Amino acid sequence: MKFSIIAPVRNMEPWLAKAIESVLIQEGDFEIEYILQDGASTDNTVAIFESYREKLERGEIPIRCKSITMRSFSEKDNGPFDAINKGFTHATGDIYTWADGDNTYEPGAFDAVAKTFVAFPDVKWLHGITNGMNERWEKTSYGVCRIYKQDWLQLGIYSQEAYPTSQNGMFWRRKLWEEVAPIPTKFRVSGDYWLWMNMAKHAPLWSLNVPIGYFMRRVGQAHTLGGYKEEQWMARPRRSLRAWGARLFFSPQSRLGPRFEHFFLWLYPFMYRNVESMIYIDIVGGVPVKKKAMTYQCDPKHDKTLK
Repeated sequence: MKFSIIAPVRNMEPWLAKAIESVLIQEGDFEIEYILQDGASTDNTVAIFESYREKLERGEIPIRCKSITMRSFSEKDNGPFDAINKGFTHATGDIYTWADGDNTYEPGAFDAVAKTFVAFPDVKWLHGITNGMNERWEKTSYGVCRIYKQDWLQLGIYSQEAYPTSQNGMFWRRKLWEEVAPIPTKFRVSGDYWLWMNMAKHAPLWSLNVPIGYFMRRVGQAHTLGGYKEEQWMARPRRSLRAWGARLFFSPQSRLGPRFEHFFLWLYPFMYRNVESMIYIDIVGGVPVKKKAMTYQCDPKHDKTLK
């Protein structure tokens, strides 16, 4: 199995090295193809990536998986999603993802993802746990494993009326990308939202109860919450009845905060229960297993393992 990781970047000199290192330390029975798609940076972004590539090829960086190849391309583009589209034209792997130049992966993340795709051929794409950090590399938020209903993904309910998805935790099979690509370049910050809606038309999103990595919140980012939500209406021009229903449920849940979380976790199964969409994947003793959640948030200690 080979991972193809696209890094769509421009002027990421202060953060890129840690992002690269988090990829190079991945260990397991898989290959990694790491592609930098640079938007004509004016700093040392490309030089940093190339320095790691040269060290890798000279054998100065230990390889903990079957193989790692690094390639870089630099040209002007029409925004980050244009860069992502271009990057994937160079990809030759089986499993796709992209990682911004300031996002990092947890050790062991790729091994868990690879084992899951091998164990379950029916899994076409998955979403692991992501945490937040600031530009000083300090943890600022901790993610949890949540369930994503396929029909809600198609309707764009997550990240609008319900809890968000995080691109940094997403991996998918090459064929699924080929069925929906390319991402329209009219999107400047929410092309991932469009992609999840369209992928969900072809396959359900599986939740993986494994920490995958960190996304960075920092000053000067193009991606702001308000701008992201505003642009989402380009992908989803109207709010469906199911979206209104989700809003009625999750809006008070969000306003009331963690103190009332257990009440909403208890209430959810009575309102939205769907047997297939309540199944997720956990890693037990290094082996991926499917479990059935009791609500929208996974509880691996109490959720039932499926045979």
